[in-house]
Amino acid sequence: MTPQTPSDTRIIRVLLGSTVLSKVADWQLGIVIPLAVLAKTDSVAVSLITIAMRGVTYVASPVIGALIDRFDKRRIFVLAQLQQALCLVALAACISNPLSVALLVLFSGLGGVASSITGQFVLIPTLVSAPARALAVAKLNSTIEFSKVIGVLVGGAAFAAVGPAAASLCIAALYLGAASVAAMLPPVPGNEEKIALRRDLAIGFRWVAKREIVWLVVTMSMTNIAIGQLEPALITQFGNRGVNATLISVLMAVGLFSGAVASRLAPSILPAWSPERRILAWQVTGLASLTLVATPWTAVQVAGFMVECFAVAASNVASITYRQEMIPVEVAGRANATIRMFITGAVPLSGFLFAWASNFNGYRFWAPSLTFWAVALCIWTVYTRYREQMPEPHTTPVG
Repeated sequence: MTPQTPSDTRIIRVLLGSTVLSKVADWQLGIVIPLAVLAKTDSVAVSLITIAMRGVTYVASPVIGALIDRFDKRRIFVLAQLQQALCLVALAACISNPLSVALLVLFSGLGGVASSITGQFVLIPTLVSAPARALAVAKLNSTIEFSKVIGVLVGGAAFAAVGPAAASLCIAALYLGAASVAAMLPPVPGNEEKIALRRDLAIGFRWVAKREIVWLVVTMSMTNIAIGQLEPALITQFGNRGVNATLISVLMAVGLFSGAVASRLAPSILPAWSPERRILAWQVTGLASLTLVATPWTAVQVAGFMVECFAVAASNVASITYRQEMIPVEVAGRANATIRMFITGAVPLSGFLFAWASNFNGYRFWAPSLTFWAVALCIWTVYTRYREQMPEPHTTPVG
C-alpha cells in the first residue's frame, strides 16, 4: 500500500472535498446551460456553441499558469471558485438572454482554468509527499468522475423542478462552498524569484516543445477535438428528440459513472505496461466505443458512452501522472498551463465541430469526430513505437 503521512491524508481530504463541490457545479452547469439555451432558441448549434465558450478561456492559460507560479496557490484556488460563483449569480439574472449567457459562461471559464490547473497539477505535487502522489492523482480523478455523475443528476433534476435561473443559483452556492473548503488548505507561497512574464511564458512553451511532451499534446488535443464536447452533444441530441431532462441526466450519469470507476482503478490496470502503451490501449478502446455512440439507437449510444468514459478517464490518469513525474514542481503551473492551452483548449473546438455537424443526419453527424480520433490514434501509435526503440531519456532540466 502506498505510504501516506497524516499531513498527506488531511490535504488530500480537503482537496477532494473542494473538488467534489466544484466539479458537481461544473457538471450542473454543463447540463443546465445547454438545455436552457435549447429551450430559448430551439437550436442545437447555438446550445453547443454557448457551452463551448467556457473552454475558450484556455487560450489564456499560459498567463494564468504564470500567475499561479508567482502567487500563493491556495489563494488562487480559492479566488477561482469565488469568481465562478459571481458569474453564476449574474447568469441567473439574465438566463433568458442567450448572448449574455454565452458571455458569462465564457468569463466563468477563467476561474475554471485556474481551478483546474491549480488543483490537478500544482497543489498535489507541492503539498503531497512523492510516494503518495500517484494514489492522490487517482483519488482526485476518481472524485472528479464521480462528481460528474452527481452533477448531471442534480442538474437535470434541478432544471426540471425549479427551472434554469434557480438551478444557476444552486451552482453558484456550490462554487462558494468549494472556496470555503479550499481555504482550509495550508498556504503555498509563490516563487520568490519574480522574473519577466515573457520569460515565464517562454518556459511554458519550451516544455510543450520537448519531445516527451509534444507528442502527448498533439494526440490529446486531437482526441479532445473529437469528443471534448461529447456530453453536451448527446444532451442536446436527446433533448431535441424530446427526451425528459431528468431522464437525460440519468442516461449521462450511467455513462459517467464508468469513468469514475476507471479513474479509481487506473493505477492497477496493466501496471507492468509503460504509460505510452497504456494510453495507446485506451485510445484504441475509445475509438471503438465512439463507433457505438455514433449509432442511432439510444441504448447502444449509452453503452458506447460508458465505455468511452472508462477509456478516457483511465487515459487521463496515466497522462497526468506521466506529466507530474516529467515536470519539476517549480515550473508546474507554467508548463501545465501551456500544455492545457492546447489540450483542454481543443475542447471548445469540439463544440464548434459538433455544432457544424448538426447540419448532418445519422452517422454523418459523428463522422468528423471519428476521423479526428483515428488521426490521434495513428499519431500516438507512431510515437509509442518510436519510444520503445529508444533508450530511457534522462530527466529534462528546468527551463
